[in-house]
Amino acid sequence: MKTVAPSHGARSAPSEPASDQDSSAQTTARQQFIEQSATTLGQAWAKRWRQDLHREGRPAAGGWPGTLREARTQVEITLPTEMLHRKMAAITGVERELAARTAYASARNEWRRHLEPETP
Repeated sequence: MKTVAPSHGARSAPSEPASDQDSSAQTTARQQFIEQSATTLGQAWAKRWRQDLHREGRPAAGGWPGTLREARTQVEITLPTEMLHRKMAAITGVERELAARTAYASARNEWRRHLEPETP
């Protein structure tokens, strides 16, 4: 019986080395964490706006009153601390801007879900 030696070229190499796969998984987990944190931040921000207006006796009516600049501030106050507690590397400028835009969109959507009629 004839045996055939395995061909070294016949094995399929993984598309990425294991360390690259780990790095990719960490990047994805990091992106998911930042996105989810920004979404939650935006929802809480909209809720605080509604509560503040109600304390003043005003309805939460009309367009979303927040600004992208305020969203950047919200992200700057919250995310770096959360990431530090999780022993994650500091948030980058690109991540910070994406988080601000995500928080703003989340707040605006939350605001729209709970719109109240304007009082005359």
